[in-house]
Amino acid sequence: MKSVSFLIFIVTLLIPATAMAKNQKQGQYFINFGAASNYYNYNSKDARDELDQNLQDLLDDYDLNGDDSDIVNASVGLGYYVTNDLAVRANYTYGIELDWLDLCFFDCKNNVYHDSDASILTLDGIYHFYHINDKLSFYGIAGLAVTRVSTKLTYHRSQQREPIARENSTNLGANLGLGLQYDFARNWGLKAGYSHHTFLSMDKYYLNLEWRF
Repeated sequence: MKSVSFLIFIVTLLIPATAMAKNQKQGQYFINFGAASNYYNYNSKDARDELDQNLQDLLDDYDLNGDDSDIVNASVGLGYYVTNDLAVRANYTYGIELDWLDLCFFDCKNNVYHDSDASILTLDGIYHFYHINDKLSFYGIAGLAVTRVSTKLTYHRSQQREPIARENSTNLGANLGLGLQYDFARNWGLKAGYSHHTFLSMDKYYLNLEWRF
């Protein structure tokens, strides 16, 4: 009988703790991060259209109407839980290689090389609209995406690269997505999801960690 009473006492103590765990995110800051876990798929023609007109003219003979992708990049984000279900976040991803123009894509006989990459800063609202249980929930994302495309032409001579031309362009678009979050510890979570950047028609599939503090 004493053992049963003791168990009831323990359960009574655990119930409030469970409720606290469910609502502990409100008022907390968090960091999202991932490396080689963000898969980007984009439209090659949209990316080419961001180049200088002179560079576009050089590419007119190539068919760039399909899609390409990149996974070798890294991202980090800082956010804040306004409520247990609503958060705001700034997230930065860098090192997105536009591989269709990498290395000696054109004018190889003259040793002219081209390299192009992109970085994205998003300002998002994240809302957890459905909870499967205290640890697992679905969320939606809506916000703005600032994309910077950097391009560079170089001439190769004696195993050295000499810069010929550089160009940077910055563009504003929207960011929309859906995801699933699993909180496997009090201050740790795992986010898996999909988002779409209207600029470059870029789709993102990701698996990132979240640390709350």
